[in-house]
Order: sequence, then C-alpha cells, then structure tokens
Amino acid sequence: MKKSLEHFIELAFAYVIIFFILREWLTPVMQLTNTGLSQLFLVFIGLALVLSLFKVRPLLSGLIKLGYITWFVIFVYSENPFFSGHTIPFLVNEVTWNMVNIFSGNFGQVSDAFRTVLFLALIWMLIYLIHHWITVHHNIFYFFVLTVFFIATLDTFSEYNGKLAIIKVIVLGLIMTGVLFLKRLRLQLDAPSDMLRKWKIVLPMLISVALVSMVAFYLPKAGPTWADPVPFIKSVTGQDGVGDGQRTVGYSDDDSRLGGPYKGDNTLIFTATSRDRHYWRIDTKDTYTSKGWVLSGEYMGEAVFENDTPIYTSLQVGPRENERQIQMDMAVPMPFLIQTYGMLSVSAEDPTLYIQDGQTEKIVTKQPSGELVTTDNGSNKLLSNYTITYSEPNYSLQQLQMSEPAMLETLDPSYNRFLQLPDTLPQRVQDLTLDITRDKASVYEKIKAVEGYFSKGNYRYDKKAAAIPAEKQDYVDQFLFDTKVGYCDNFSTSMVVMLRSIGIPARWVKGFAPGDAGALSNGLREYKVTNDNAHSWVEAYVPGTGWIEFEPTIGFSGTVNIDYDLQQNQPQQEEVLQPEEKPAQQQKKEQPTEQTANNSAFSLDRVWAWVKSLKYVWFTLMALLIIIGVALFVQRKTWIPKMQVRVYRKKEADWSSFDASYQALTKQLGRIGLKRKHGETLRAFAERVDASLETEEMQKLTAVYEQHIYGKNAQDVDFVKLRESWEYLINRTIG
Repeated sequence: MKKSLEHFIELAFAYVIIFFILREWLTPVMQLTNTGLSQLFLVFIGLALVLSLFKVRPLLSGLIKLGYITWFVIFVYSENPFFSGHTIPFLVNEVTWNMVNIFSGNFGQVSDAFRTVLFLALIWMLIYLIHHWITVHHNIFYFFVLTVFFIATLDTFSEYNGKLAIIKVIVLGLIMTGVLFLKRLRLQLDAPSDMLRKWKIVLPMLISVALVSMVAFYLPKAGPTWADPVPFIKSVTGQDGVGDGQRTVGYSDDDSRLGGPYKGDNTLIFTATSRDRHYWRIDTKDTYTSKGWVLSGEYMGEAVFENDTPIYTSLQVGPRENERQIQMDMAVPMPFLIQTYGMLSVSAEDPTLYIQDGQTEKIVTKQPSGELVTTDNGSNKLLSNYTITYSEPNYSLQQLQMSEPAMLETLDPSYNRFLQLPDTLPQRVQDLTLDITRDKASVYEKIKAVEGYFSKGNYRYDKKAAAIPAEKQDYVDQFLFDTKVGYCDNFSTSMVVMLRSIGIPARWVKGFAPGDAGALSNGLREYKVTNDNAHSWVEAYVPGTGWIEFEPTIGFSGTVNIDYDLQQNQPQQEEVLQPEEKPAQQQKKEQPTEQTANNSAFSLDRVWAWVKSLKYVWFTLMALLIIIGVALFVQRKTWIPKMQVRVYRKKEADWSSFDASYQALTKQLGRIGLKRKHGETLRAFAERVDASLETEEMQKLTAVYEQHIYGKNAQDVDFVKLRESWEYLINRTIG
C-alpha cells in the first residue's frame, strides 16, 4: 500500500511538470495562428493526464476523451446547445463535408472543426507517448530536448518571443530529468523504497536547480558569439527585404515583378456567408512582360451601377430562378468590390456607386455626388458590409466540346490583347504546349490538357522555395523547365502564356481563394478569407461559350459547374443559348452541387498525381522508417525483453506461460552472448549463466523447467516466485 501511494505521488508530480511543459508547446501555436480558446485545449491536456494518472481503463478513457472532443466542436463551431436536436445533423454534416473534401483531394477545404479534432487527436497521442516514457522508460530527455528545440526555432524564425518559455522548460525539464534519474537508479540497484530518504536527495536537487536558474537569469550576459543567422539566410535566399526578395502574401495592384518567396499573413480580410463555395474575383491583367503583368493602357471605357441594379461583366450568369445571396462582412474595408462568378447585383446599406473599369473589370466603390462620377473623381467609399446577388452559371460539356480550333480565327479583334506575348518568349514554351495539346480536337480539350499538365508533371507548390528569374530569364520559361517549384502566380501565369502561344485567348485573374469553411447553419456556411488566401487563376475564352475560369495550381480545385451531358443524343446547336433562355427543366438538371462536381473529378489519376507530387515526403518517411527499423534492431536487447515482461505479467501463471517465458529468457541470453552451446546440458548452461550474471536464479528456473519437461518429482510450484526470478534475470540482461 505504501509503495503504491509513493508511486502515485511520484507520477502526479511528474504529470504536473508535464502539464506546464505542454503549456509552453501550446502557447506559441495559439499565438502564431491567432487561435483562441487556449483554455479549452489546456483542459483537454489536463483531462488526459488525470485519466492516465488514475489508470482509467482504455475504453472508458477513450470514451471520455471523445466525449470532450465532441463537446468542444459543438461548443465552438455550432450555434446550438450540445443537447439539442441540431447536434447530430451538425456532426453528420461536418463528417460528410470533410470526408468528401479529403477523398476528392481538396485538403485545403476541410473545416476548422476538423482541423481542431486532428489537433486534439495529436495531443491525445503525444500524452500517451509521454505516459509510456515516464512509466516504462523513466526518461523524458528526448521530449525535453525537442521542446527546447521547438521553442528556440519559433523564437528565431518567427515573431514569437520564447525567452521566458525556454527558461521555464529548462528548469522544469531539469527537475523532471533529475527525479526520473533517481527512480531509474533505485530500480537498477534494487534499493529499498524510502520516501523520507529519497526526498532528502530530491529536495536539495530542486533547490539547487531553482537557485542556479535564478542566478543565471539575473546575471549580466555577454553578447552572442555568432551573428544572428536569420539575416544571412534571408540574404542568401533573396528574402532580405531588398528589391523583390521578401514580400508579404496578400492582394496587391503591382504585379510587374513576379517570383521569389512570400511571407505568410493570416490577417482576416472578410467573412462571406454563402450556400456555395466561391472564388473571389477582383480584377484581370492583360499584358505579360516576361517578368510579370501590367496593363496595356488601352482605354476600354467605364460603366456605372447603383445599388440593386444589374451589373454586367464579360462572364456568364445563371438563370434568374436560381438566384442566391452572399453576405460580405469586411474585416478590412476596401475601395473595391469582391466579386463572384455569376454576380447579378450588389446592395449596400448606404447609397453607393459602383464604377467598373472596362479593361480590368475591377469595380471600385464611390460616394454618390451631384456630378458624373468616374474613377478619376469622386471620393472612394470603403464598404464594411454588403450583399451580393448571384446565380451560378452552368456549362454544357457537349457544347464546350463543340468548340473547334477554326472558330478562333473568326474572333473579334478586341480579343487580340488576350493573345499578347513578348517577343523574347523562348520557343520551347510553345513547343511544349503544342506537344501537350497535339491530340486534342476541341479548344476546350486543349485548355483542359494544359490545366491538367502541372499535376501530372514533376511540379511542386511551395511559397517559400519559389525563385526569382535572372535579368534575361523569362518568368514562365524558368518555372516550366528549370525550377518547377512555385505558387499560384507561377502556375496561372504559365497557363495563360501557354494558351496564348497556341492562339487561345486567356487572361490572368487575381482575387482570393474560397477561404476556410466554417460551420453550416440553415444551409449557409461561413468562409473566412485571410491574406494567405490571396490567389491568382486563369480565365480562357472558349468559342461558342465565352470566358470560363480554370485552376492550374496544384492543391487547389475550382468551382466551375460542368453539366456532363455527353450521353444525351441531342442535336448539336450552332448558336449557344444564354442561361436565361434555357428551359426550366434543363436548368434544374444542370445544377449539380459543388460536392458532386468535386467528386466527379476524383480519380485514381488524381490520387497518383498527388502521391507523385509528395515524393520527397514519401522518401523522408521511408528514410525515417529505415532509421527506426535499424534503431529497433540495434536496441533489440533492451526493448524486446521489456515488452516480454509486460506481456507475461498479463498472462495467467501456469505451466504454459512458464514454458514460454523460459524459452524467451534463453533467446534473450543468446542476444547478450550467453547462448547455449551445442551438446551442453541445461544444468551446465544454467550454472554458466549464473556465474556470468552473479546469480542463482537461472539454476532455480532450470530445475523447475526440467521437472516440467521430464515429469519427474512432480510437486506444487510457486509460479509467482518463479515469475519474480524470471523478471530479475531479464532485468539483469538489460542492465
């Protein structure tokens, strides 16, 4: 009883220290990701440690943790109480939404609730490992070192100040390491357990660590021997803030110099409440300079719209009967509109004028005045919230595949600016595009071939590793043939240039990706869009249909709705009906949900492309598995017997378990060099083992084993004492 109480106190003391160390893990993660409710995460950590401390059965412990995770998700992400009729539908909807996105490869579209569940599961597994290290190995040195390295790395390469956190972790880690070392020493020496004697050693250690830490903290310190490595690293990688090196992600008007790494920024820009997932369009650029995008300077006129009046763009819209609305709440008010595909009109609370630039299709917001308002006069108006009315267009695949290349020759000259290319563009860009599209019959098929080329090739999405082209190097050529690493600007610009090189009009579009999906309420979902969601994509012109958006960037999926109607033997139409002119029954048939469209794109080819795009990750995992395998093989003399001790403790003490444990002991003896020789009797082998290990236990076990094998002098056996002798010998082989 005394021994059990002592063990409980030791474990409780260890878990208190572990709680505070894990708190130092959690704090920078919460700060750098702007994640609130850190107290709820700390409660989960404390709950998991308490369940481990009281040795609650795994099934009951797991149910309690799952119950807390469920409550956490409902409390944070649902607007309804936990015990309500909306809880089950909410959970089912979250599971369905995230599973569809995962199996479709749209990992960026999983909800915040799902990310929270994954993070809590990670904490769950981490605490289980810590429990194993403390109770079995009596050592947390590696966890201690990883914690210091983690905080030091964040302190060096991020805005997080980890000075005080490192001091806390070092003090706590030294105390924990010292206490566990004393416990290991007592077990190895088989010393008696005496609480008073042990605390006579522990208390001076605690006081020494505290005093040394305080002195080290307050004493004056010399400057660093080495220079700060961060400026050097940034200068080498072109991120020293000079020229085009270091830039912060987000929307910008200046795209004349593309390339180079971006610094992340998760500042919230706006929140959109919508039934559908959208790409948020702002403007387009038409002139490629070999380094980036500029405007041609050609004046295309302006259009002025008011609240709730139809807004006309070059893009198609859906039928009026499918109208829906989006509520835009701007965390950072901007002097222009965030547009969506199928936009019909905009409404703000106050009178507002919307001025659309005919060249870029950017719509700025102006304060109404008595005179004619244009982009050159009048005062800009920053809208904090407004409502977008839209009807998503739906495109017939049959009609798209009727777009013959010969139809491009009859286009109006106004489309010529979307075919512009610099004279310095290397010929191999066009040659590559011709090779990709050679066997494609329609314009749409050629566009899709270019769009899908990047996911099938050896290209990689990385904001940090994107290169800046040299002075005489073309931005697209460098990405396509040299680096093959970049982000949305690299992929989208390359696709536009490739399409233009074979005579297909295309333009570069800027705005924001859909953002992080939140909870679903009354059929509407909140999408939080941050600076990190700033994005660029492609709009290409398909003869007979018009401008359609395309998404070439790896890891992103577009929102365009395609009606796969090829199986219908309908007569081909020479003229394309506008969405408003289509029969109502056909309109209903052409409204597949977003999830259906995403599912239709899922295939083994996409899975294989995704696997190939992460080949370095797989190589790293394979290398880690090999290292772990080698480490396990090298350390097999230590971990195998420990596992055997745990296994045999759970078995019933009888002749069967004794026989198996004796065989396991002989194998372990062989691993440490005490292998039974050929022709050597068991008694002689046992005497040699006892002489080597300075014990008499092997002869006792062997005598009982011979009795069991040969059945002579059968008598009652105390299996408990035999197990103690067996465990003692096993532990001696480990020592």
